[in-house]
Amino acid sequence: MVSWLVPVLFSYAIPALITLVVCLIVHEIPRITRKGLPPGPYGLPVVGYLPFLSKDAHRDMDRLRRQYGNVFGMFLGSRFVVGLCDFPTVKEALSQDALLNRPKDFPFAMNKESQGLMVVNGPLWREQRRFSLRLFKNLGVTTQTMEQHIHDELHHLLVEFKKCEGKPVVPTTYLTPSMSNIISALVFGKRFEYSDSERVYLDDLIETIPRLAAQMSSLLFFPWIRDLLLFFKVGSLEKLRHALVCREDFVDSKITTHMETFEDGTVRDYIDGFLTEMKQDNSNPMFTRQVLKGNGASFFGAGSETVRTAIDWLLLVSAAYPEVQLKVQAEIAEVVGPDGQVSWADSRRMPYTQAVIWELLRWKPINPLNLLRHACVDVKVGDYTIPKGSIVIACLWSLFHNPEVTPDPEVFKPERHLTDNGGKFTKPEYLIPFSYGKRSCPGEVIAVMEIFIYFTTLLQHFDVSVPEGRSVNFNEVLGVSLRPVPQELVMRCR
Repeated sequence: MVSWLVPVLFSYAIPALITLVVCLIVHEIPRITRKGLPPGPYGLPVVGYLPFLSKDAHRDMDRLRRQYGNVFGMFLGSRFVVGLCDFPTVKEALSQDALLNRPKDFPFAMNKESQGLMVVNGPLWREQRRFSLRLFKNLGVTTQTMEQHIHDELHHLLVEFKKCEGKPVVPTTYLTPSMSNIISALVFGKRFEYSDSERVYLDDLIETIPRLAAQMSSLLFFPWIRDLLLFFKVGSLEKLRHALVCREDFVDSKITTHMETFEDGTVRDYIDGFLTEMKQDNSNPMFTRQVLKGNGASFFGAGSETVRTAIDWLLLVSAAYPEVQLKVQAEIAEVVGPDGQVSWADSRRMPYTQAVIWELLRWKPINPLNLLRHACVDVKVGDYTIPKGSIVIACLWSLFHNPEVTPDPEVFKPERHLTDNGGKFTKPEYLIPFSYGKRSCPGEVIAVMEIFIYFTTLLQHFDVSVPEGRSVNFNEVLGVSLRPVPQELVMRCR
């Protein structure tokens, strides 16, 4: 009955197969014809290897490392992407100026008007990083002034947790406004009550932007689709762009307030410091209101997410491993006492606590895939050439979870960072959760200080456990950062 269909279908199948083969060859011509490119998997026409990557992209990258080596390349959509998966290679690559730039079209750059530190490149980025580091130092953010900001905010957090004493609570509910208030104090010179409408609005943006950015990340590899969505202002990409604009507009409203109360010679916060620089030379394109509001927005994006996520994980670790919690609490009692105030200086006498924090940053790295870099010229890394225009990803997960470097990497084991019978903490060179080189996180010292003081203060005041009949879920939610699954814990006063 249908025998006549066979030759018809066959006549279509042959041209289709030939077309597919030709497309595959054309797609892979750069790899076939150019010498020195890293090895890697072949993909499909148009989409490249993207369909073969799962939501656990960091584990997929590690799988490719085991198959192709520590440097590999592949097409994702129309973009050639190079993965770097061991510390010597990452160190060599990220030390080169040719790999300092971010891609112009990565998700956080969807607000095309932004000139914030996170998205700009070249001389503007260099000047803003230099200025921000100097201003933070002058504001005392690495000394007692910053510690006081942290303790002032911790006081409010402790009050909120004590209201929930003995009851199941999702810590993130209170950690988000608390961490955001630390950045508010640095940038705006003030904190917001947790219920303040401005606080709620800003925290909603802080939560929304990373979620939408993660959803839209694949569009980086399909620029024509991204451009169409932005042109017609539709879909989640438009929501992301709008949220990024709203975050900068929020900062801009605080700039207006500061300009009304600004006094020469008085620097209350980051905005005042920037306004002082603007007044010294109002024609300098490096110091404009547009740059200021972009920088302020960038600080909220990076600063709040990193510390909050780390504390979330550390509280889960404390609940899941009571013996770890008890050792940290014993060290706090010995060094600080039950009623003393933890200081950053105490960290030098608390090796076990430091080992717990840094083991967490290894075990559940906040950014398992380093923020993307863009090769502005051909770059030589090891035995391979990274072509101009490539996207470069340092897979920090592979650095931290390679069993040849870290035995039993899936096991949480703080003792691996201790020497001298547990009396000395030693951070391995490869442990770079805040990236490496000139474009590493400028707030690393602040972030580590904040994590240490928050974690120790919380365990000084509370015993952390899971609700009866439950266990800790260590599954990961990969967005822009590696977050834990939201879950309830019980905080009991000590």
